[in-house]
Amino acid sequence: MLAIGLALAAASSWGFSAILVRLGLRDMSTSLGTLISLVAGLVLTGVLAFATQREALLALSLSTIGLFAVIGILNFPMGRFFNYLSMSRLGVARSTPLLASAPLFAVLLAVLVTGEALRPGLSTM
Repeated sequence: MLAIGLALAAASSWGFSAILVRLGLRDMSTSLGTLISLVAGLVLTGVLAFATQREALLALSLSTIGLFAVIGILNFPMGRFFNYLSMSRLGVARSTPLLASAPLFAVLLAVLVTGEALRPGLSTM
């Protein structure tokens, strides 16, 4: 029952966040909205990460930190900017279902690019 409640809370939060982004973008540029969102997320995530995983974070190598930095620079700012731009231009009702199709493209690219195999059900490690 807890899992169902958490899943509903997460889905509701994503839905409300899209509407709040759309409302906020009426009064500011997409670039500024993206910047505000990224800074808020970075501060919150950084505080939680250091509070719960300080030793693990301090043990990371410089090459690992560099790889995460590249992913963070390419994925979050660009992805969020294009997501917010689509909400601003298309509206929430059109852009959110397109964003929700991301797992389908991830599966397709994983099969085509990395040679992942599709299997029914969940696999165990």
